[in-house]
Amino acid sequence: MTGNKTGTKVRSEREHMKKALDLISVLLLAAGAVYYLGGSFSGLAALSSGAALYLFNIYYFQGKEKTLSAVKKYLSRLIVPLIGIAAAVVSGAVIMLLTGYDPIESYTALFYGGFVKNWYVAVLNATPLIFTGLSIAFAFKAGLFNIGAEGQYYIGAMAGAWLGFKLELPPLIAIILVYAAGSFLASLWNFIPALLKVKTGAHEVITTMMFAHIARYLSPIFIRAFGGDPATSTHPYVTWELPESSWLLSFKSFIPDANYRLHTGILIAVAAAFFVSYVLENTKTGFEIKAVGFNKEAARVQGISVGKNIFIAMMFAGALAGMAGITQVLGLDHKLFENLQAGYGWNGISVALLASNNPVGVIFTSLLWGALDAGGQYMARTTHTPNSIVEIIKGIMLFLIVAKYIYIYAARLIKKKKGGGSV
Repeated sequence: MTGNKTGTKVRSEREHMKKALDLISVLLLAAGAVYYLGGSFSGLAALSSGAALYLFNIYYFQGKEKTLSAVKKYLSRLIVPLIGIAAAVVSGAVIMLLTGYDPIESYTALFYGGFVKNWYVAVLNATPLIFTGLSIAFAFKAGLFNIGAEGQYYIGAMAGAWLGFKLELPPLIAIILVYAAGSFLASLWNFIPALLKVKTGAHEVITTMMFAHIARYLSPIFIRAFGGDPATSTHPYVTWELPESSWLLSFKSFIPDANYRLHTGILIAVAAAFFVSYVLENTKTGFEIKAVGFNKEAARVQGISVGKNIFIAMMFAGALAGMAGITQVLGLDHKLFENLQAGYGWNGISVALLASNNPVGVIFTSLLWGALDAGGQYMARTTHTPNSIVEIIKGIMLFLIVAKYIYIYAARLIKKKKGGGSV
């Protein structure tokens, strides 16, 4: 009897120790991410320590095999993107050599500029891309192509600016209400495309793209109504500045060395990515959306409402893209500019595909895209290598990643034909 009690006590103590180490590793990872995204490279030490402690915890409590299995699991997800990135970098070097540029000098400037010198620019670039990438990825999970995320971005930006002007509330309450109402309005922008998809089968690529152009041309009208009147304003292409009560907190307020433009919108974007991942992997709604995306007919046979889940996916995707526009207005610009030429909706397609539509992966591909843009500017300025090289590298990288899907589809096609089944 005493032995049973002792064994139970030991197991309980080990369980408590495991939970404590898990908590410490999560806190280290969170703190490291905050400081690293805030431009403090000391955050890398905390990130490395958190990852090492996480692996040690698995090794100590579950053994060597479980640790190797966990490492292999994560590496298997990275191998295709890493091969694509490496091949794109090599292709870029060949193009530089053929056109008379030094690839070593150019790449040194590119990576130093993107990941060190102008890291804050990479983070600023990545913040809206995470939201639009999540929007595209979430729709893809339901078998939908939300190509109109750019329009939903504009709706979010206009809604964020309008609510920022109108709400005279304490800062935190104002920001929460702006995000809630603004993302809801952006989701409504996808209502008609979703309705047409469900009721008539109209392809969402066409309808969402049309609505994106409508939103784009609504923005100058909005700007004229809120400060951009040429008859009364010296700045006819920009709205008034939003009141400070609706501004997102800047990193400089708690990291003194942070760039003054860096804001905590990146943390909201990262939190959104983990929330989307949780919804897709751990909820009934997420399961049904993925089932519809994988095979609509099979989902329908199992009693899953295809129309309902298409609606949910389209509306949720619109809300995520709208949050990108809200974050830009509240965090970076504090006003809305005419001829914004954001491009975040279109680039969101690239980062979602590069991440294989994995919500957490979208964080890293967005940061990579942002770093390449920031580094490309630094490279062009310091080595005079054309920034277009970066666009070529990004295009090759994306092509090689998307080629994976072509290979999978071709292999499935061949297998079905050999088996005599229908495609």
